[in-house]
Amino acid sequence: MKRLLACVVVLAGSVLLGSTAAAETTHVYEVSLTITVDRAAAKIDGTIVTDAPSEFCESSTIRILSPAPGKDKLVARLTPYGGEFHMKSTPNLRGKRVYAEVLAYHLPSRPVECLAARSRAVTMP
Repeated sequence: MKRLLACVVVLAGSVLLGSTAAAETTHVYEVSLTITVDRAAAKIDGTIVTDAPSEFCESSTIRILSPAPGKDKLVARLTPYGGEFHMKSTPNLRGKRVYAEVLAYHLPSRPVECLAARSRAVTMP
């Protein structure tokens, strides 16, 4: 009888803890990307702007894509530093249109979700 009572108490405690963890609110933050062309230095620069605290959304991986019929071609993956990213132009990209994109993701250890964003398309120098 005591074992049954102990099992019921443990089970009830785990259900109670599970329901309070599930009740935690997820904070959703909008992200925006800017992209500019520096023709003199032959590179593109950009920034990630968000209202998220700390660097939750500003440190997400940025994908540089080139529009193509069907699926767009992935040109590069960049890791921003301090909310800024830079990429030098390569000979095979000169004169081509590119844009920056950041995918939506949920931080597994925190109740934070960053939404996806896409910049305008620019021509590589």
